[in-house]
This record gives sequence, structure tokens and C-alpha cells, in this order.
Amino acid sequence: MTARYAIYFTPDDNSELAAYGATVLRRTPVDASDWLNPDLPVSFPTTSAWHEQIKKPAHYGFHATIKAPFELVQGQSADKLITDLEAFCQNRTPIMLDGLMPVRSSRYDALAFKQQPEEIPILASDCVTQFEVYRAPLTAADIERRDPASLTESEVNNMHRYGYPYVLNDFNFHMTLSGQNNRDDNAWFTWLRDLYKVMVKETPVMDRLCIFYQIDRHSPFTRVEEFKFSSCY
Repeated sequence: MTARYAIYFTPDDNSELAAYGATVLRRTPVDASDWLNPDLPVSFPTTSAWHEQIKKPAHYGFHATIKAPFELVQGQSADKLITDLEAFCQNRTPIMLDGLMPVRSSRYDALAFKQQPEEIPILASDCVTQFEVYRAPLTAADIERRDPASLTESEVNNMHRYGYPYVLNDFNFHMTLSGQNNRDDNAWFTWLRDLYKVMVKETPVMDRLCIFYQIDRHSPFTRVEEFKFSSCY
């Protein structure tokens, strides 16, 4: 399989939100080495339970998906993708993430909103549509992994049109903190919630977009570029 790229939001490396993500997932956007080591101590009481929970989200890194992972279509280049994302971030305005908190859904635990700021889905939709020219079509195996039978009609249409079910009207900002949710595991969610209260005192801000890269499907995603919104300078 060929390499994949993704356009994510990740917070400033020196922010409280980034420190929280690194504590939960035991990795940074550029260094994914520690999370595969089950012998390293973590603040969650049971190391094996922690490792089971973070295996999937740590593979992708602490992020909110804006343009889901994709292979480059023939004729497009990574250099052009990077240049275009830098231009896309010009004249964008930072978005305050008021109300971001640990939330438990039927699929995962994540940082999310009860009601997301209206500016976020506008930004995400612009990004999804503008960068669609870079995405190679999904393979049959990619579609099967998405389990179309479990998706709504709108999500299936999104998957075939944009390569990902949860875009446009089906987009919800979230930063995943667990794998498949075990709704009986209240200790994990309580830990996430209490740690967030302790570590994140300031209102987080969405002020940049990043390109993440994966050399193959077995390797973790890591950040290769980030561009602050121009009004941040």
C-alpha cells in the first residue's frame, strides 16, 4: 500500500490541550515511539487497560479530523498539497473551542462539544471540498472497512463522494481518546474527565491546520507540516 496524508487540527505544542493529549495517548504529533511500549508507567491506574484503550487513537495521533486520510491521486504531489494548505490557512480566523470537554459516545470517548461552534463545520467543509482534488478513490477494501451497512444514507453518499462518511452536514468536531467504546468502563472516562479538569484551564483555540503523513497502513501518522491561521501572526 502507498503512503497516506491527512489534514488535521492539532493544538500548539506548548498548549495545555497538547499536554493533555500527550498525557493520554503517550505520544506527540512528531514522536509516536512511546505509546507502543506497554512497560512505561502512565497515570491511569492499570497500564494494560490504558494501553488497550489508546492503541487505535495513538496510531493516528491527538487530532481532530478535517480531511480524513487519503492516498494521493496520480498527478498530484505532496509539495503542491503543502503549498495549497498554507494558502488555505491565510485569512482564516482562530476559533475559540468554548465548551470542549470529554464526551462519551456509542463509538468512542473523545473531546467534543454538546453544540459545536458554527465556524468549525464551515471551515471543515471548505477544506474537504477544496482538497478533494488530491484524494485517490477509495479501494473496495477501504469501503468494506467502513461497513456501509452501519452508515446512514447521507454518510454512505459522503463516503463515495469524499472518501469519508462524516463530512459536511454529518461532520462533528472530536478528538478521539479511546478505541471502540466499552460503556461499562466508567473508570476510563472518569480518568479522562478528571485529568482534563486538572490540565486544561484555558479555553483551547483552533488556530492552525496540519498535514500528517503515514508511510504505510501499519505505521503511525506523524505531523510533517503545520500552518497557523494568518491572523495569528
